[in-house]
Amino acid sequence: QLSALRNGFIVARLLGRALVLPPTLCSCELGFWPKHIGGRCVAGDHKTLALPYVCPIDHYLDPSALANSPFAHRERPFLDNNRTAPALLASRVTVLAGGPAAAAAAPPAAVRVVALPARPDADQVVAALGSEEARVLHLDDPDASFGGFAAGDEQRAASWPRQLQSLLSSWCCTSDPAFKRTAGTVPYLLPPVDGPRAWASEKRGWVARTLGEAFEAAGDHATAARMKRVVAAGQWPPAGGQRGGKRKRRND
Repeated sequence: QLSALRNGFIVARLLGRALVLPPTLCSCELGFWPKHIGGRCVAGDHKTLALPYVCPIDHYLDPSALANSPFAHRERPFLDNNRTAPALLASRVTVLAGGPAAAAAAPPAAVRVVALPARPDADQVVAALGSEEARVLHLDDPDASFGGFAAGDEQRAASWPRQLQSLLSSWCCTSDPAFKRTAGTVPYLLPPVDGPRAWASEKRGWVARTLGEAFEAAGDHATAARMKRVVAAGQWPPAGGQRGGKRKRRND
């Protein structure tokens, strides 16, 4: 979900557009009060709450940081809001990543289709969509709609992921001893676009390494392997560095 969100923000910014925030699913989340979630991820005061659920943006983003960021956005129900102009809703195309073959294979529909190369770089995104006049671009597959920045574009390749990382919040909370230094909170990590540079800090490197070990212990070997490959490529320093806050509330 974070990689799709990352790509949506980047594509929108490249095109001078605003991202309509997509629905994001959360599962066992502490929320704003330690007793919101009990054992086995049961919400004691919300017995009808089914997990996962579409969560508020402050469960995974920092709303204040987002409001002051260079990434333009609209609220999640923007396209369903009865105050949104009908003319805007009618001016829409679906963007299919995969080139002309993907567009040709698309089923007939009332919505117009535009082809985008699979995992295009920033220049290819602008070349394919920069002159598109439709008011709404729907990315059919956000994960395949952006693949990185072109060679020579080091400034944006470094700064944009760093800016996006600063928008993320954290998950709370775990009693796993590995996260004692962060008082049980697990910072969210922006998946790297084209290498480990986005995790090239001591703190994020430590989080990535520790999460990889946690996935391995939980039996999710595929995710653990992906994490370990990026961590190894990043050549992170040994564990250590700044400690987390003094909060002691935890929940499994």
